[in-house]
Amino acid sequence: MTKSQKAILDSAKALFWKYGLKKVTVEEICEHAGVSKMTFYRRFVNKEHAAEEILEAILEDNLRRYSAIMDEKKPFPEKINEILNLKHQEAKKMSKDFINEILTEDGSALSELIQRYSLKSYKVMIADFEKAKKEGWVREDLKPEFIIDMLGVIRSKMQDENFLKMFKSMDEAIMELTNFFFYGIFVKR
Repeated sequence: MTKSQKAILDSAKALFWKYGLKKVTVEEICEHAGVSKMTFYRRFVNKEHAAEEILEAILEDNLRRYSAIMDEKKPFPEKINEILNLKHQEAKKMSKDFINEILTEDGSALSELIQRYSLKSYKVMIADFEKAKKEGWVREDLKPEFIIDMLGVIRSKMQDENFLKMFKSMDEAIMELTNFFFYGIFVKR
């Protein structure tokens, strides 16, 4: 990757995370990156193409980091805490607009990318939950299909404006849902 391409991707990411995809123009990305529009278009078809590359790199990195945590020799609840912290750090960087755009634009390249990585990560998570079951950390009666379905419910809540009004920020809503998913209504010990 050239220096210009990296500057474009870094600038696009910073702007998308702050304002969302729809509110950012190619001109603003180029200005922020210090490159010409011609340089941008030599590498990217449009801003969505840049967003797709950014998001794919992040999703791949998150999956790698998740797997590294799950491979550690520590109790399952400690691994879950680390994963929750990882999710929290990522979530608080993104704007509500960007999250909503990638979750609601059905049929777009970004929503298809999210769908692909969701399926890929669900398979990895199910295998980890099955392993945790065998180790006695997760309820034996918990079905993998239930876990997948509940993750879909959580994703749909992130698009529910009435639900989101209960929280100060998108980050707070994401963490509340994630904590509820893993810990239910009991106090963490």
